[in-house]
Amino acid sequence: MNIKKLLTILLIMLLSLALVACGGGGGGNDENPNGQGDEIIENNGGDENGDIDVPEGYLATKTGKFYSQFTDGKMYMEYETEMEGMKMTMISATNGDKSYSETIMDGMSVGSSIIIGEEMYTIDHASKMVMKMDLTMTTGEMTAEIIEEEDVSMEDLIEGTRIIEGKTYETEEWVIEGASTIMCFDGNDLAYMIGVVDGMESILKVIEISSDVDDSLFEIPADYTVMEF
Repeated sequence: MNIKKLLTILLIMLLSLALVACGGGGGGNDENPNGQGDEIIENNGGDENGDIDVPEGYLATKTGKFYSQFTDGKMYMEYETEMEGMKMTMISATNGDKSYSETIMDGMSVGSSIIIGEEMYTIDHASKMVMKMDLTMTTGEMTAEIIEEEDVSMEDLIEGTRIIEGKTYETEEWVIEGASTIMCFDGNDLAYMIGVVDGMESILKVIEISSDVDDSLFEIPADYTVMEF
């Protein structure tokens, strides 16, 4: 699997966050412990009008409960995978309309990208160069558009189990934009994410998940040269 395929898988996986990035953070009750109905959820991570129609029953799934921990739009995740014999560490972070991603191969960063609103910065650390591009919409708006167009349905959810390194995990499989994401849970904790695109599978081991996001991740290094395209 090439890097482009892997990055596509990662994008589809992270779209799930927008499904439960709800505003208000209201507390639940006995009838609705998630503090949320299965109706329209405000996407705090994107445009203020970018509401998403959440499938009925989604918030009762393990995936829905997991992502509902991050309803303030802040999330940091670190994963590990292997590609062509090389170990890769993937880092992603979101905070409102800002997002950060970085790929580290064999202990060395091969680049990172930052999106702030409708501006994207691709950073090459080796050359200390930054390519700045204008986007047509924010990541939140793009996510809402994709999910709305694909009409995610609970009927497409496949529940099962998966054995990884000798341990059995409960799984929930989702299909968005033609790609399949299998969420593997150890109890209620997300342990692995498996992406399937064009029949090719990639397993990502979750190393760290946190609602604490360091704002310095979204800063462009002062001594780097920025080129606009």
